Amino acid sequence: MEYDASMKKAGTRRQPKKLSNGPRPISIIVVDDHRFMRELMSAMLARQEGRYQVVAEAGDALTAIKACREFSPDLLILDINLPDMSGIEAVPAIRKVAARTRILLCTAFVTDDRVLDALRCGADGFVEKTNTWDDFIEAVERVSRGEQFFRTQGSSALSPSPGAQQPSAIPLSPREKEILTLLAHGDSSKEIAAKLHIGVGTVDTHRA
Repeated sequence: MEYDASMKKAGTRRQPKKLSNGPRPISIIVVDDHRFMRELMSAMLARQEGRYQVVAEAGDALTAIKACREFSPDLLILDINLPDMSGIEAVPAIRKVAARTRILLCTAFVTDDRVLDALRCGADGFVEKTNTWDDFIEAVERVSRGEQFFRTQGSSALSPSPGAQQPSAIPLSPREKEILTLLAHGDSSKEIAAKLHIGVGTVDTHRA
Protein backbone atom coordinates (compact mmCIF):
# COMPACT_ATOMS: atom_id res chain seq x y z
CA MET A 1 0.00 0.00 0.00
CA GLU A 2 1.56 3.26 -1.11
CA TYR A 3 0.61 6.87 -1.44
CA ASP A 4 -0.10 8.18 -4.90
CA ALA A 5 2.45 10.24 -6.78
CA SER A 6 1.16 13.51 -5.40
CA MET A 7 2.01 12.38 -1.89
CA LYS A 8 5.35 10.83 -2.81
CA LYS A 9 6.50 14.14 -4.17
CA ALA A 10 5.46 15.87 -0.97
CA GLY A 11 7.49 13.47 1.16
CA THR A 12 6.68 14.86 4.58
CA ARG A 13 4.02 17.28 5.72
CA ARG A 14 3.60 20.10 3.22
CA GLN A 15 1.98 23.31 4.39
CA PRO A 16 -0.27 25.01 1.83
CA LYS A 17 1.27 28.16 0.41
CA LYS A 18 -0.44 31.45 1.09
CA LEU A 19 -1.82 33.41 -1.81
CA SER A 20 -0.07 36.70 -2.50
CA ASN A 21 -3.16 38.76 -1.65
CA GLY A 22 -5.27 36.43 0.43
CA PRO A 23 -5.48 33.55 2.88
CA ARG A 24 -3.82 30.20 2.34
CA PRO A 25 -5.75 27.75 0.19
CA ILE A 26 -7.90 25.03 1.72
CA SER A 27 -5.81 21.86 2.02
CA ILE A 28 -7.59 18.77 0.73
CA ILE A 29 -7.02 15.03 0.50
CA VAL A 30 -9.01 13.24 -2.22
CA VAL A 31 -9.87 9.56 -1.67
CA ASP A 32 -11.42 7.41 -4.39
CA ASP A 33 -10.70 3.85 -5.45
CA HIS A 34 -10.83 4.91 -9.11
CA ARG A 35 -7.62 6.69 -10.03
CA PHE A 36 -9.32 8.52 -12.89
CA MET A 37 -11.94 9.99 -10.55
CA ARG A 38 -9.52 11.21 -7.89
CA GLU A 39 -7.16 12.70 -10.47
CA LEU A 40 -10.10 14.40 -12.19
CA MET A 41 -11.35 15.88 -8.91
CA SER A 42 -7.84 17.03 -8.01
CA ALA A 43 -7.35 18.65 -11.41
CA MET A 44 -10.70 20.43 -11.28
CA LEU A 45 -10.07 21.70 -7.74
CA ALA A 46 -6.65 22.98 -8.80
CA ARG A 47 -8.35 25.15 -11.43
CA GLN A 48 -10.28 27.15 -8.82
CA GLU A 49 -7.89 30.14 -8.83
CA GLY A 50 -5.73 28.94 -5.96
CA ARG A 51 -8.68 28.41 -3.64
CA TYR A 52 -7.78 24.76 -2.95
CA GLN A 53 -4.59 22.74 -2.65
CA VAL A 54 -4.78 18.96 -2.95
CA VAL A 55 -1.93 17.77 -0.74
CA ALA A 56 -2.48 14.03 -1.26
CA GLU A 57 -4.60 11.38 -2.93
CA ALA A 58 -5.45 7.85 -1.80
CA GLY A 59 -7.21 4.84 -3.28
CA ASP A 60 -8.24 3.03 -0.08
CA ALA A 61 -9.25 3.77 3.50
CA LEU A 62 -6.04 2.72 5.27
CA THR A 63 -3.94 4.92 3.00
CA ALA A 64 -6.39 7.75 3.60
CA ILE A 65 -5.99 7.38 7.37
CA LYS A 66 -2.19 7.50 7.05
CA ALA A 67 -2.44 10.54 4.80
CA CYS A 68 -4.69 12.36 7.28
CA ARG A 69 -2.26 11.59 10.10
CA GLU A 70 0.62 13.02 8.05
CA PHE A 71 -1.02 16.06 6.47
CA SER A 72 -3.92 17.00 8.81
CA PRO A 73 -5.85 18.53 5.89
CA ASP A 74 -8.64 21.05 6.24
CA LEU A 75 -10.93 18.79 4.23
CA LEU A 76 -11.09 15.11 3.30
CA ILE A 77 -13.17 14.17 0.26
CA LEU A 78 -13.91 10.52 0.95
CA ASP A 79 -15.55 8.03 -1.39
CA ILE A 80 -17.83 5.56 0.38
CA ASN A 81 -17.01 2.56 -1.82
CA LEU A 82 -13.42 1.61 -1.02
CA PRO A 83 -11.71 -1.79 -1.37
CA ASP A 84 -10.61 -2.34 2.24
CA MET A 85 -13.46 -0.76 4.22
CA SER A 86 -16.24 1.69 3.47
CA GLY A 87 -15.70 5.40 3.83
CA ILE A 88 -18.41 5.39 6.49
CA GLU A 89 -16.49 2.80 8.51
CA ALA A 90 -13.29 4.82 8.12
CA VAL A 91 -14.68 8.06 9.56
CA PRO A 92 -14.13 7.19 13.28
CA ALA A 93 -10.50 6.17 12.62
CA ILE A 94 -9.90 9.38 10.69
CA ARG A 95 -11.35 11.41 13.55
CA LYS A 96 -8.79 9.85 15.89
CA VAL A 97 -5.77 10.91 13.80
CA ALA A 98 -7.10 14.21 12.40
CA ALA A 99 -9.78 15.52 14.71
CA ARG A 100 -10.05 18.92 13.04
CA THR A 101 -10.30 17.61 9.49
CA ARG A 102 -13.73 18.11 7.95
CA ILE A 103 -15.07 15.07 6.10
CA LEU A 104 -17.18 15.16 2.94
CA LEU A 105 -18.48 11.75 1.86
CA CYS A 106 -19.34 11.14 -1.78
CA THR A 107 -20.77 8.22 -3.71
CA ALA A 108 -22.43 7.30 -6.97
CA PHE A 109 -24.73 4.72 -5.34
CA VAL A 110 -27.29 6.22 -2.97
CA THR A 111 -29.72 4.39 -0.68
CA ASP A 112 -31.71 5.58 2.33
CA ASP A 113 -29.57 3.46 4.66
CA ARG A 114 -26.37 4.89 3.21
CA VAL A 115 -27.52 8.49 3.64
CA LEU A 116 -28.55 7.92 7.25
CA ASP A 117 -25.33 6.03 8.00
CA ALA A 118 -23.40 9.00 6.62
CA LEU A 119 -25.26 11.30 8.99
CA ARG A 120 -24.77 9.04 11.99
CA CYS A 121 -21.09 8.22 11.48
CA GLY A 122 -20.06 11.82 12.13
CA ALA A 123 -19.32 12.98 8.59
CA ASP A 124 -19.78 16.69 7.92
CA GLY A 125 -21.31 16.33 4.48
CA PHE A 126 -22.65 13.97 1.84
CA VAL A 127 -22.84 14.58 -1.89
CA GLU A 128 -23.69 12.40 -4.87
CA LYS A 129 -21.26 12.03 -7.75
CA THR A 130 -24.23 12.49 -10.05
CA ASN A 131 -24.72 16.05 -8.78
CA THR A 132 -23.42 19.01 -10.76
CA TRP A 133 -19.92 20.41 -10.33
CA ASP A 134 -21.47 23.54 -8.81
CA ASP A 135 -23.18 21.37 -6.18
CA PHE A 136 -19.87 19.67 -5.45
CA ILE A 137 -18.02 22.97 -5.04
CA GLU A 138 -20.81 24.27 -2.79
CA ALA A 139 -20.40 21.17 -0.64
CA VAL A 140 -16.62 21.63 -0.48
CA GLU A 141 -16.98 25.30 0.47
CA ARG A 142 -19.65 24.84 3.11
CA VAL A 143 -18.10 21.81 4.77
CA SER A 144 -14.61 23.32 4.80
CA ARG A 145 -15.87 26.43 6.61
CA GLY A 146 -17.55 24.42 9.34
CA GLU A 147 -21.07 23.87 8.05
CA GLN A 148 -22.92 20.65 7.31
CA PHE A 149 -23.97 19.79 3.77
CA PHE A 150 -26.25 16.84 3.00
CA ARG A 151 -27.86 16.87 -0.41
CA THR A 152 -29.14 13.88 -2.33
CA GLN A 153 -31.63 13.27 -5.11
CA GLY A 154 -31.35 9.49 -5.07
CA SER A 155 -32.82 8.86 -1.62
CA SER A 156 -36.01 9.67 0.27
CA ALA A 157 -34.26 9.46 3.64
CA LEU A 158 -33.95 13.24 3.89
CA SER A 159 -37.17 14.06 2.10
CA PRO A 160 -39.60 16.37 3.94
CA SER A 161 -42.47 14.52 2.27
CA PRO A 162 -44.82 13.02 4.90
CA GLY A 163 -45.09 9.89 2.78
CA ALA A 164 -41.36 9.19 2.69
CA GLN A 165 -40.49 5.98 4.52
CA GLN A 166 -37.42 5.66 6.71
CA PRO A 167 -35.37 2.45 6.86
CA SER A 168 -36.93 0.18 9.49
CA ALA A 169 -33.52 -0.59 10.99
CA ILE A 170 -32.99 3.05 11.97
CA PRO A 171 -36.18 4.54 13.42
CA LEU A 172 -36.15 8.32 13.65
CA SER A 173 -37.92 10.52 16.16
CA PRO A 174 -40.00 13.48 14.89
CA ARG A 175 -37.31 15.88 16.13
CA GLU A 176 -34.58 13.91 14.39
CA LYS A 177 -36.57 14.00 11.15
CA GLU A 178 -36.87 17.79 11.45
CA ILE A 179 -33.14 18.15 11.99
CA LEU A 180 -32.19 15.82 9.14
CA THR A 181 -34.57 17.60 6.78
CA LEU A 182 -32.96 20.96 7.59
CA LEU A 183 -29.51 19.42 7.16
CA ALA A 184 -30.61 18.22 3.74
CA HIS A 185 -31.48 21.80 2.89
CA GLY A 186 -27.94 22.83 3.79
CA ASP A 187 -28.60 24.52 7.14
CA SER A 188 -25.80 24.61 9.71
CA SER A 189 -26.22 23.40 13.30
CA LYS A 190 -26.56 27.03 14.47
CA GLU A 191 -29.22 27.78 11.86
CA ILE A 192 -31.16 24.64 12.76
CA ALA A 193 -30.98 25.46 16.47
CA ALA A 194 -32.37 28.94 15.81
CA LYS A 195 -35.22 27.67 13.61
CA LEU A 196 -36.27 24.94 16.04
CA HIS A 197 -35.58 26.99 19.19
CA ILE A 198 -33.21 24.41 20.65
CA GLY A 199 -29.55 24.42 21.62
CA VAL A 200 -26.74 23.72 19.17
CA GLY A 201 -25.69 20.84 21.42
CA THR A 202 -29.14 19.29 21.03
CA VAL A 203 -28.81 19.47 17.24
CA ASP A 204 -25.41 17.79 17.37
CA THR A 205 -26.76 15.10 19.72
CA HIS A 206 -29.54 14.22 17.29
CA ARG A 207 -27.01 14.15 14.43
CA ALA A 208 -24.73 11.71 16.25
